[in-house]
Amino acid sequence: MDAKVERAERTLSLLTTTFLANSDSVKANIDLVLDAVLSQDLFAFVGAPDVSAEISKRYSSAIHKWLARINSLATGRTSDARMAGILLIKHTAQQSPQLFSENVAKWNTALLSVLSKAEITPVIVTTLQTLLVFIDAVRDIPMLHREIVSAHVPRMNQAILAMVDKNADLTSPVLEMLEYSAAWFPTLFRPSIDKAEALCLRLLDGSKIRRSPEQCQQAARCLAAFSLVGGKISPEERWFQCVQKAIGTMRLCVDHIMCVDTNATEQPQQHFALAGLSDDFAKSLPQATDRITVMAEVIIALLTQPTSMDISVPADRIVDIASRVAMISMRAANSKSKRTEYDLIPLLTPQLQSASIRVMAALAISLGSHMQPFLSAVARTATAIHTRQIVSPTISVALHSLLRLFIERYGYGFVTHLPYDMVVSVVNDICVHRKSNVPTTTTAKTDSTASKKRSGNGKTRKANALVADESVQASRVYWNDTGLAALATVLALLQHTPTALTTALRTRIDSQILTLLMLFSIGGIEIPFASRQTPTSFKVLLYECLEASLLSPDPWQRAILPHAISAFNCGLEDSSSQVQKVCSTALLAIDPIIHSRLPAQLREPDNSAEEKQVAQMMSACDGSTTVETVLAGTNASTSDSLNEPMDVTDDQPMSSIKRFKPSVSNSSHQEPQLAVAAVDSQPGHPPLKQSQPSMSDPTPSKQAMPTPSINTSTSLKSDVSDKPRLAQATAPPVFSKPSNPVHAAEAADEDDGDDDIPDIVMEGSDSEDE
Repeated sequence: MDAKVERAERTLSLLTTTFLANSDSVKANIDLVLDAVLSQDLFAFVGAPDVSAEISKRYSSAIHKWLARINSLATGRTSDARMAGILLIKHTAQQSPQLFSENVAKWNTALLSVLSKAEITPVIVTTLQTLLVFIDAVRDIPMLHREIVSAHVPRMNQAILAMVDKNADLTSPVLEMLEYSAAWFPTLFRPSIDKAEALCLRLLDGSKIRRSPEQCQQAARCLAAFSLVGGKISPEERWFQCVQKAIGTMRLCVDHIMCVDTNATEQPQQHFALAGLSDDFAKSLPQATDRITVMAEVIIALLTQPTSMDISVPADRIVDIASRVAMISMRAANSKSKRTEYDLIPLLTPQLQSASIRVMAALAISLGSHMQPFLSAVARTATAIHTRQIVSPTISVALHSLLRLFIERYGYGFVTHLPYDMVVSVVNDICVHRKSNVPTTTTAKTDSTASKKRSGNGKTRKANALVADESVQASRVYWNDTGLAALATVLALLQHTPTALTTALRTRIDSQILTLLMLFSIGGIEIPFASRQTPTSFKVLLYECLEASLLSPDPWQRAILPHAISAFNCGLEDSSSQVQKVCSTALLAIDPIIHSRLPAQLREPDNSAEEKQVAQMMSACDGSTTVETVLAGTNASTSDSLNEPMDVTDDQPMSSIKRFKPSVSNSSHQEPQLAVAAVDSQPGHPPLKQSQPSMSDPTPSKQAMPTPSINTSTSLKSDVSDKPRLAQATAPPVFSKPSNPVHAAEAADEDDGDDDIPDIVMEGSDSEDE
């Protein structure tokens, strides 16, 4: 520990006295100083207990000099020095909580003084980022709430709101500060909420959505954060009013596009106080479309804003306004009016449909299962967008993404509302589209003389050879973003709703996937330059679709397992690690399909040694010996006979219930085994009779084996059943089960006596000689 602290002390002293000593050279050395501070963690030993007194004193002195120098730079004469000092203050506070808590009041005052002065934009942005780090850290320190939060946060809000009017380039960092300040300290933000809302509404009038969509989305998030601040009304009521105003503003814009007089039809709706639209329809219709897009972003921000309270969401009204926006093109096409304004609607349709799709996706993400009553309306809207959409790749990608989202979240509940033609169109988007550069057959001449040309060296050549390169281009497949989105939707269908697809459609999907994978392997797919995509994402989706199809097969589907295994093995050799991972996972998933497993079997404790000994003793003794006598060990003649070597021949009894297919063996040194039948030991059963017929071997070429004689005058006692038995078979044997214990005992008398095979009937094994 002492060595680490000493090295940190030396580094701090070197940075302070060498690279930060001169304010004029700070700009050239600031990168090196920041790298040293970030990489070596120089302030991690502040307050460390296991440090010697001398080294700790020198380290504290170096820290003191460092703090004095960066505070001096933060209030320096040049803007480069001030920016370097503010950056070093931020990283010092992030690395050492103790130094932050001791100096935060001084640093915060210095940063607020920078905001009140005329400063260049980079210094202001750096100051705002440092203040954001400070107020984020202060939230976890209750002792600093009164000293820092209550004293400085309201002042900070007023200062940053005044900066936007002077410098428009600071709009994005100011909006970020206002959003976090309203979310973290809502009570202190109430004095500034009116000015903050006015700032957001100036950005949300629709005039900047095309030039800076990110800034409009940020303003929408700020407005959603302001709705939870509260004040004269509760946060729930303010949030609900904000949603109502956004929906009302969208309704006014839709009515303006459709040339509907809202004053004569309905009562006035709540809406935001925005500037009026232009009287010229060539300007007003694009303005109304932009305002609809901006209000859609406001609704999305309100739905996705995290809250700690229960809020009533008008889901029916939001779904209705999203459907109205999507149906504008259809209503204009079906209208009998000859208005000139309707000629502009096809130009604005992609933007309107994209806003509608985004709102419905936000509803699915935020509401979850509460969206189920409105699935049919969403399906109708999606179908209308697909039917009436202008040929736009952006809308096609957005529509496929919406379908995939709803299929993943709601499964059959959503797919049942989709028309079958909609599902077929999704599959059509992943089909192989070939480039037709091959000349038609009408241009080809069948005359052999006409198909030959004379070259300069006197040799003839065929004209058909000139189109060989063009015919190769006919097998090239061109992918785009629409195909990628459709492939992701097909993957969702195979994973969540496989039975919703017909057998013909499943066969078509499998053939297309295998064809595309084959073309990938031979290099027959080209990606357009405009898509900026690599083939890795397409390959991953294709292999995932193939895996999903194998794990949820159709009962009438053709077997594609051999082709799929070849495709996965080919994917293991791909250069991309993502493709290799997907293929290896898929092979592990389909391995139980290739090599089926036996079900788990419950077995009793293994007592094969005792049972083998009992069987040998009974087979070696004469017929007067009973099982009870053998178990008790009271027969002296049996004991003597066991001491003699046993000559086992092929004439000894064998079981007729075969557990496995017997192998042909000429060995005569096999120990016979007599399987003990599961005989009920209750005294009410009759004794076994030798006159009853025994089960014969079904093989006609095998002779019947002689059955050893067993004395049936003494029945098995009840204590014999307490002995551990062999495990019962999990599958029925090939022969029919005896109807009573007598037949069971006679069937057990013809055991084949193979000691190496356990007494259990394996599932699916043969029981007869072939």
